[in-house]
Amino acid sequence: MAGQHKRTEKKLEAGQRAPAFKAVSVKGKAISLAHAGDKPLLLVFLRYAGCPWCNLTIHRLTLEYPLLAKQGCKVVAFIQSDSDSIRRNIYERHEIEPPFPIVADPDREIYKLYGVGRSVSALPKSIIKLPDWVHAVRHLGYRQTRIDGDFFQVPALFLVSGKTHKLIRCRYATSFYDDEAFISILDPLLFGDR
Repeated sequence: MAGQHKRTEKKLEAGQRAPAFKAVSVKGKAISLAHAGDKPLLLVFLRYAGCPWCNLTIHRLTLEYPLLAKQGCKVVAFIQSDSDSIRRNIYERHEIEPPFPIVADPDREIYKLYGVGRSVSALPKSIIKLPDWVHAVRHLGYRQTRIDGDFFQVPALFLVSGKTHKLIRCRYATSFYDDEAFISILDPLLFGDR
């Protein structure tokens, strides 16, 4: 992936054209902005594969995926870990396999393209999210493993119009765990903004 993409350091906003990218999922599927055809595309950027919060996010997204799919929305997740770590920490640990592609981006090339960065100030804001971390570890079995990426990486998500490739919604988290439901992005889809 290195060298294929223009980098942007500033955050993107709704209404802008989504940056084009090409990648390959952990399972070998070619992924690009055109992945969804003329359907909406949800791009979810997470921290690293062994992060309990990120595993909880993948779990929630897997459960909410049927509602997104019912509205014609495709999903792609990006994780800053390598493919082997994603296989071990996500595909081998989750009871329900994620039904959407996951892209390994250890160099964070696509993260940079979408202005998804790190935030040291996210650490104190994440303390109030510790009950979610404990739930992920104790009840779902997503214990903390090796930190194979930038510890201060903060999640983000983008909803992209399949027809225009413009950003319908951009959400940059301010802590290490974004607990807003993914189905909340359905509002623009339900009201015709595709």
